[in-house]
Amino acid sequence: MRLIVTMGATGIKHKHKYIVNGKDYQKELSFLALAEAYDIDDIIVIGTNKSKESIQSILNEYNNIKMVVIESNSVEDVFQKSLEYIENDTILDLTQGFRHYPMLTLLASIFVQSDKSKNIKDIFYAQVLDESCQAYKESCKYKFTSLIKYLDIANMARVINTFNKTLLTLDYKVQDSDFTKLQNLLVELTKELFSNNFKKSKQKAKDTEEKIETILKNGELDIVKEHLNNLRCEMEKIQALTSKNESEMLLKVSEYFLSKDILLHSVTLLYESMVAFLDENINNSKCNTVFNRKGEEVSSNTFQRRNCLKLNMGKCYDKRYSNNISKCKEFSALLKKIDGFRNTSAHAHTTGTYHADLKGELEKAIKFLSPIIRTDITVKEKLSSLTEQLNSRF
Repeated sequence: MRLIVTMGATGIKHKHKYIVNGKDYQKELSFLALAEAYDIDDIIVIGTNKSKESIQSILNEYNNIKMVVIESNSVEDVFQKSLEYIENDTILDLTQGFRHYPMLTLLASIFVQSDKSKNIKDIFYAQVLDESCQAYKESCKYKFTSLIKYLDIANMARVINTFNKTLLTLDYKVQDSDFTKLQNLLVELTKELFSNNFKKSKQKAKDTEEKIETILKNGELDIVKEHLNNLRCEMEKIQALTSKNESEMLLKVSEYFLSKDILLHSVTLLYESMVAFLDENINNSKCNTVFNRKGEEVSSNTFQRRNCLKLNMGKCYDKRYSNNISKCKEFSALLKKIDGFRNTSAHAHTTGTYHADLKGELEKAIKFLSPIIRTDITVKEKLSSLTEQLNSRF
């Protein structure tokens, strides 16, 4: 464990009483109390030449203290040195130091949150209990306050906001056990969503929502209440994606991925939704069997059956298609178009304005398909969709 300290040039005039975890320590400087309380023998002090002069007697006494002198007035140098010396399980003491030193060291600790080789175990500030006490004249009493909770809150706010926008989970390190569990649940949920395992995604979203409820009951974390409520709404959306019909579920998930601007998943699932809809509504006996390599007629697997139904989709004169697929010709033409987009996207053949073009096409396709495929869509939504389609034609 390492202790990083910022130091000013006040000097050593008295021993003070520092309270750490309810225990008193009589020390000249705050970081010496922390070092003893947490049994730390790796200490880095960041300051100026004047800082070094002011604590030279301490440096002479303790050979485990490394003094890092910033010789320039550059703000960047302080920041870079802080980054350089932060490692795994680092504790910060921001009690002393020239004004910008503690601030830059704190900012450096935020900067390294995505670095797996570095992490901040805790951040401390020693606050004087008697504000009238003048440390340069007399001995004072201080109590250490941990600030790590606020770094956790800042990190989790970014984790939550990023997930809500992109469905990705940032790998920021947090100390709070409830936040850690929530972050791990989001990591698992991200994996399930991008693996197209939507039933498992529903369960993970439910587990995540329960963890959010637990955190919200903790009054100490009201500062992130808005972020947690937004995340809870997102979990409710994910749980609502599942459906009795595969085609309806895939259509809803396609629309959900589209709302996050994740177009490859959206177009792939939209195509699968349309093909699943054929499978659910058309019984074409020719598609139920295939001939194997031995020339034997065997039952088709799901992929073979659906591929056959797709290839026959253009035969809207066939009553099995025209009677069971609303707007058969439009559905057939759209299926071919979406299949083409899916193929282009999957094989990395996109160019130019493809992203914007595809997004527009997906939006139009989902509007057309929703009244046809979705069973949970309201009458009002169906009428609205039909009105839009009629208006676009005339």
